[in-house]
Amino acid sequence: MVKKYVIFDLDGTLIDSVPDLCREISLFLNKHGRRALTESETVSIIGNGAAMMLRGAYKLTGEAVGESEMPALLDAWVRQYADAEMSLTCAFPRVPETLERLKTDGFKLAVCTNKPHEPTLAILKKLDLAKYFDVVLDADALPVRKPRPEPLWEAVKRMGGTNDSAVMVGDSEADADAARNAGFPVVLLTYGYSHVPFDEIKPDALIDDFGDLPDVLKRL
Repeated sequence: MVKKYVIFDLDGTLIDSVPDLCREISLFLNKHGRRALTESETVSIIGNGAAMMLRGAYKLTGEAVGESEMPALLDAWVRQYADAEMSLTCAFPRVPETLERLKTDGFKLAVCTNKPHEPTLAILKKLDLAKYFDVVLDADALPVRKPRPEPLWEAVKRMGGTNDSAVMVGDSEADADAARNAGFPVVLLTYGYSHVPFDEIKPDALIDDFGDLPDVLKRL
């Protein structure tokens, strides 16, 4: 069966957001008496949502954040990032034209990300990518997030598809875990933010160029 319902991760798959994330989290940390992060440190703490990123940033720069402080800090961080200029965030090469080709070929497309609602919408709008997606599920859409399978199942349901006709496209072990928990094949991009070697993740397909995705989907 051709996998006609394609669910995409956002950061590291469709967009390169690390430069802006690094700049913004460093500004946030500086406001609270902490040092800035390097881009490699920023990569090490992204992929599992804003709360995990914030906890990781505090752990890297001193004492861990207290749980009583977390709600206010998290709210402040999400608001800062949503309001940021995001001038350094961009789509990876061949993303827009490939999404356009998939839509023309009759695929239904969704985004499933652990990024909070406001930054997700802001970035998709800024980069003119929102028009390609039938469904966008962010971190605030459901009570659970990737790597739990429910967000993937919900995305397929909202697209009007069935789980046996769906595939996950991502860049990391979290995306692969979510896909396998949902019972979906997974295609990973090599250029993203994975924290685990791909030979350990063992995706169903591994590609270097986003433009190769349509041909890969036809072979799954």
